[in-house]
Amino acid sequence: MYLEKMIVKNISAIKNLEFTASFTEEGNPKPIVIVGENGSGKTTLLSNIIDSFYEISSELFSNIAKIENANRQFYKISGVPNLSFNEDKGFAIIKYKSKNIEKPIEYIDYINCDTDDIKNFCSFDLETKFGKETTQFYGNSIEKLQQEWHTQAHYYQPANRYEEPFWKNPNFDDSFKETKKYLNRYDKELEIVTSLEKNYYYIMDIVLDALLYKNNKDNLLCDIINKILQKIKQNETFTFGIGSRKSNSRIAIRKNQEVFLKNIKQLSLGELTLLNLFINIVRHTDSSNKSIDQLEGIVVIDEIDVHLHSNLQSEVLPSLIKLFPKIQFIITTHSPLFVLGMQKEFKDDGFDLLEMPSGIRISAERFSEFQKAYEAFTKTKTFEEDINNKIKSMQKPIVFVEGKTDVKYIKKAIEIFNRNDLSEKIEIEQIGFENKSGAKNSNNKALFGAEKFLEANQNFLKNKVLILHDPEENKAQKRWIGEKLRINKMPLFEGNFFNKGIENLFKCDLFEKFLEKHNQNDTISIIKNNDKITNRKINNKQEMCDWICEHGTEEDFENFKVILKIIDEFLEK
Repeated sequence: MYLEKMIVKNISAIKNLEFTASFTEEGNPKPIVIVGENGSGKTTLLSNIIDSFYEISSELFSNIAKIENANRQFYKISGVPNLSFNEDKGFAIIKYKSKNIEKPIEYIDYINCDTDDIKNFCSFDLETKFGKETTQFYGNSIEKLQQEWHTQAHYYQPANRYEEPFWKNPNFDDSFKETKKYLNRYDKELEIVTSLEKNYYYIMDIVLDALLYKNNKDNLLCDIINKILQKIKQNETFTFGIGSRKSNSRIAIRKNQEVFLKNIKQLSLGELTLLNLFINIVRHTDSSNKSIDQLEGIVVIDEIDVHLHSNLQSEVLPSLIKLFPKIQFIITTHSPLFVLGMQKEFKDDGFDLLEMPSGIRISAERFSEFQKAYEAFTKTKTFEEDINNKIKSMQKPIVFVEGKTDVKYIKKAIEIFNRNDLSEKIEIEQIGFENKSGAKNSNNKALFGAEKFLEANQNFLKNKVLILHDPEENKAQKRWIGEKLRINKMPLFEGNFFNKGIENLFKCDLFEKFLEKHNQNDTISIIKNNDKITNRKINNKQEMCDWICEHGTEEDFENFKVILKIIDEFLEK
């Protein structure tokens, strides 16, 4: 059963919404992602879907929302309080389709409406007749639908779902539990708030059956749950296994066949949340005996990004959803990272992105500003991790400069002026890192970023660090921050060939000699204004640096004595 169409009129924040679900050419449902501000009607929309689950299933099974010797209970409070402000009538209609029955399955919740009111706003003819019980449109299809509900997933996971952390005293023991199944009774949840206990035993049963019987179904289920685990851990060597009896856990996690975690409850809260979200699908479709790409049903999840770190939202979660192409996911989210992850995994036409309260389809490009923010976040994270790793690996005080040519010039000055003692006392490093594409995060902004990061995390500093800025940087103030972080900038020499960068320390005649040997257009761009030189730009820093370090003299490097003095003062404290 899949949701095919939904119409909502004057319910809560939703004044007028009409939505038709999308399907692939193969007939698979595309994920539906619902976004919008708080109060825009996302949960209201989901409440009607889950209410329809209760209404439909209560007609199919004898134990849904029924109390012994009493009338049936309703999931959602209906009536005038649900209407939009200043409206006196409204309704919600959901149309489902099933491959097993010919007619659609319809849910209608109406307030102060009659047939004409519905017809005025409904773009399709309803099979359901007003004033009739829901069973009227099922006809002789009840048994087919019962079987469909037994083998497919139809449930809702609210935003207040939770899983107990592993360090909390358990409220259940490891033991087998047997349940009996009846055709006219539904033995699965329609709403799942917490599921670790059920999934713990379910995973244990699958792993034990696969070890004991080795039949196709057991191996199939074991393969499915292992795929989910591997996506969460982003590593294909992870599998579920049986833990030691003495470890007080029967379900362990293995990596390369070796015990990695003694208990699945030792996963992080985010990983455990994801594990249960998707094991629930497998558990609800267990009796279908189908592979992971054939499991069917509707899974509704409110605020799917709850408890999830940015990487789990943007990378792992979309890849898990893609494992289940025949499950119709209906999801709300506040996370632009998740939306961007869905766009990356499914492309723009691979999922429906609806904006509330209108329910119109929008493009993930609407979130382009978040894409920029996310890229900045990942760059900053990589940059800070790189600085941290460099500092941890250094056994001596370190000098950070903007680029690798700066490093080479300073090391050449140390050599020319016979200051090899400095080479033994310090490390000189460019900020950022090098890869095949060139330097990353190696510029003045990165140097200032390193300054801020280290100032906020001085506990990282085992040895002293000198941040040495280029001469033109006005923001760089000479100062100590704490006991181990020193900020300095190179001196600026007015009238030299270059007016910025470490190249400012070289005199004009050095570059005149360089240009005699090299084509000016290839190495240096000269910018003029009214025939007056306003700036010079280096086109090939590495080529120039290599030549200067090979041919430069003590006289050429004279101004670098100031840098050596800065380093001496830095080391003397």
